[in-house]
Amino acid sequence: MAAHGSGHLGDEQFPAPPGEQISAAALYRRGAPTARTGEELRYIGMPIGGGACGQVYLGGDGKLWYWDVSNAPAAPWDNCGGPQYAEPNLQFSPFGNGFVVHTSGHGTSMARAVDATGFADVTFTGQYPMGQVDYRDSGCPVAIHLDAFAPFIPGEADDSTLPVTVAAYTLTNTSDSRVVAELTGWAENPVALRSRTRTPITLSAEPIDGAGYRGVQFTAANEPVTSTRPDILFESWEDPDYTGWTVTGTAFGSGPVQVSEVPSYMLRFGDLNAQGPQFVTSHNFIAAAGDATLADSYAGTLTSAAFTISRRYVAAWVGGGNDPATTALRVVVDGQVVGALTGDDTEPMHLEYLDLLRYQGKSAQISIADSATSGWGHLNVSNISFTDVPASVPPIGTLPDGGTQSISAVLGDGLPGATSAGLGDLTVRPSIADWSSPTAIATSGPGPASIDGALGTITGAVTARFALAPGESRTVRFVLAWYFPVPDRNALSFLTDIGSLQRHYANSFASAQAVTAYLAANLARLETATRRWVRTWYEDSTLPHWLLERTLLTSATLATNVALRLSDGRFYAWEGVNCAPGTCEHVWSYAHSIARLFPSLERDTRQRVDLGIGFHPDTGEIGNRAEADRVWATDGQCGTILRIYREHQLAPDSGFLQANWPRIKQAIGWVISKDAKHNGTLTGAQPNTLDAVWYGEIAWLTGMYDAALLAGAAMAAEMGDTAFASACTELAKSGIASIATELWNGEYFVQLIDPAAPDAPNSNAGCHIDQMLGQNAAWQLGLPRVFDPVQANTALASIYRYNFVLDPAAYRAANTAIPGGRWFAMAGEPAMIMTTFPHGGAGEANGNPPAGVAMYFNESWTGQEYQLAAQMIYEGMVDEGLIVTRAVHNRYSPAKRNPYNEIECSGHYARAMAGYSVFLAACGFSCHGPQGKLAFAPRIGPEDFAAAFTSAGGWGLLRQQRTARHQVSSIEVRYGEVRLAELELQLPSAPARGPRVQLQLDGRELPSPQVTVTGDLITVGLAAPVTLPDGATLTATVSLE
Repeated sequence: MAAHGSGHLGDEQFPAPPGEQISAAALYRRGAPTARTGEELRYIGMPIGGGACGQVYLGGDGKLWYWDVSNAPAAPWDNCGGPQYAEPNLQFSPFGNGFVVHTSGHGTSMARAVDATGFADVTFTGQYPMGQVDYRDSGCPVAIHLDAFAPFIPGEADDSTLPVTVAAYTLTNTSDSRVVAELTGWAENPVALRSRTRTPITLSAEPIDGAGYRGVQFTAANEPVTSTRPDILFESWEDPDYTGWTVTGTAFGSGPVQVSEVPSYMLRFGDLNAQGPQFVTSHNFIAAAGDATLADSYAGTLTSAAFTISRRYVAAWVGGGNDPATTALRVVVDGQVVGALTGDDTEPMHLEYLDLLRYQGKSAQISIADSATSGWGHLNVSNISFTDVPASVPPIGTLPDGGTQSISAVLGDGLPGATSAGLGDLTVRPSIADWSSPTAIATSGPGPASIDGALGTITGAVTARFALAPGESRTVRFVLAWYFPVPDRNALSFLTDIGSLQRHYANSFASAQAVTAYLAANLARLETATRRWVRTWYEDSTLPHWLLERTLLTSATLATNVALRLSDGRFYAWEGVNCAPGTCEHVWSYAHSIARLFPSLERDTRQRVDLGIGFHPDTGEIGNRAEADRVWATDGQCGTILRIYREHQLAPDSGFLQANWPRIKQAIGWVISKDAKHNGTLTGAQPNTLDAVWYGEIAWLTGMYDAALLAGAAMAAEMGDTAFASACTELAKSGIASIATELWNGEYFVQLIDPAAPDAPNSNAGCHIDQMLGQNAAWQLGLPRVFDPVQANTALASIYRYNFVLDPAAYRAANTAIPGGRWFAMAGEPAMIMTTFPHGGAGEANGNPPAGVAMYFNESWTGQEYQLAAQMIYEGMVDEGLIVTRAVHNRYSPAKRNPYNEIECSGHYARAMAGYSVFLAACGFSCHGPQGKLAFAPRIGPEDFAAAFTSAGGWGLLRQQRTARHQVSSIEVRYGEVRLAELELQLPSAPARGPRVQLQLDGRELPSPQVTVTGDLITVGLAAPVTLPDGATLTATVSLE
């Protein structure tokens, strides 16, 4: 399919990473699991912990990094520019940890780190939720294979949200002689990582053991501190200027500011908590004359005279920005920053402490620094003093980073693969004296049992010892578990009952050891089911490996700090990591992975939040962000109505729909009330995911509305509310007809501007990527069409022609009417541009005065690209759908950035879980649990097809094979159970006469079914519903003669 225009993709050009030539055939090729080596390892970070339990990555070389499981402060709008796309993270960890192998034999011995520093040949193969790493080195007599994972079993939300990571290492003797190998897992104490520098804390480690495990648990405790030395007031900002301080830059003005003169917007969070009439701020509102953006753009430093550290703590009242790298009060010793205090992205100042015990008697300076030039680019500071005793010492158990963490070896019967002989092969060292090198880690003697957290840390190690004959392999599983039950209540302050809520795992466990004990007792079951899922999704499918990898990996968002489960059962999520609160409806309506894999989480959210906390019972309006924003969004509420129907379809019975129907109906009624002409077309104010209120007749928003009406009609019919079902149906028909006639320009669907609101942001005559978003939902949910099929294909072809660009930088350079936009596709990286204007109109898109949000039109959001690709595949444009998906896959090549972190507004952006819809489209899969219906119509390789499926009560493998005479379709249940009353299949063409269908259950023929044919679709109604248990296979053989 041709494309034109500057930077657009042409017929013979296919998106490809450097050195890889992509042809149409290659898009369909089964291929092999993608293996990465060398430079491609450096950015890889696969989320590898339990879902909704924090965040830890598996690196390309097997190192565990980006540890963020102890509730680090999360300001709700941090990182919303998506900087990690252009500047991806490299490996980092807030505490030391890793694995070391020590080998001996033939009179030689050597220790090396099990990562890229210790092995010359490292290969990473990612099949989320399992990462595999292979290590070889000519100088090492053993080869090592790592399988890293957390239990991940679709349908089992509790067992898939455990605060653990499992690292299963298999060591193989590749030499021709006997080798003794010792594999050591080690870690520094990670408890109270932040609090240990601000309150007196003692760090400890203790050996733990139980049935099937032995290891080390790290703990922390409050340290009693008393002192008779008086506090020293260092600075109270009483002078009119900065006497005694050195000023650079323009941020701090000529002196401290009066509390009485601050602009009102700085008081929006309440009192500033200044400790006197004056304080210091780098938000230079005086120079900016009230322009808040300008006031934050100033930079500078304020540095004290040198002083001698004579008390344990610096105590300072600090507020403002929360970025230690750019806005911080820093203590500098010998030219090095030894600690920093920041605000929390609010204006009020709070008393913060910095522990300087190890620097007593040294000369130091305080530097208040501001190099930030954008939002929250300032710091507020009131009194600074020196003290030996904090004003208050919160109990360690009340702190977000208070808890326990452990590393253990788990052994037992029934685990896959070879295992070590028993617990006697393990050595536990709760504290080692030296961990400065692999040799030290492998051989060090004991260290201190505890240590003051201000002076250092403590490191524990667990070693498994093997004697390996030539060619022999042994496996040992290390389990890293954590328990940090107190969430970041400051960032989540708006949540209902957050003051008393904990993380969900606190309901089941009281320590990391308790988590380990549960895992040890259940690991054989959990690991077997996890591996079965991996085999079902990847190994037993006929779909291309690259496609399977890309469409499942965004479900790893659940295993990041986007997601949180609370002790009252609530599932909560940001839009991206630490960005945008409220399980935002108009973002999460794109996300399909979690609902398909763990439907109970999404179903509870619909009932507890959308129809509960965020619901307005007097009107039916649903707050787009629940407590965080109780105002509706058009696409958010329509998308939620569609998700409610999805959650019903993924339930085993009608209990969810029956319990919530009155509010569901009311929510639909709210949207209908916004249909001023009562004709299925929205025209008034329409707030939406593009962060503006639009007006007029808008194809994508009215399409969502009409799809929601169709879902409402379907639910009403099931509830026996025939009048409401009929009303919804008629409205939808009217709206659908209007879209086809009024919003169709001959090439694609557009927006008609409301004459009463001509200055609002808009896409007018532009070609918008989401113009048929409602059709995607209709396909997934088995609803009637929202967009005419002929027009839909023409529109998709137009989007591909106008919006798919080979070089986004060239596109922006050639199309300057809309300035700006974040870079989620760089120069030379093919991508779908959100909205193009092939027939003009770009100059009017920003509105008047310019709102700035039209910059989004220049961007490329993977969630939108995925939903578009899914539509293309559903509509038969499979080549184009795969090309669009492959373009995303190539942009996230590990040679460029982390392939597991799709960026939009922050990392692991929830909208990217629309990728699962591409998989659903490839399978043509839908289901309806309460009605026992299941349908699949493969779009890729229908002659010989196999792919995973998930349904209301279980999951398994779909198969289909066609010959000239027969089509054999089967459902193989591999976990749980599947109730089946009706099966819908697609034939190669409409049959000339009614085909014969034979049903078999595990080889036993079932009574003749009722067969209905509609075009090339055949519906097979079972004589009586059957429940397929784990291990059962139902086969439908259709005669094509």
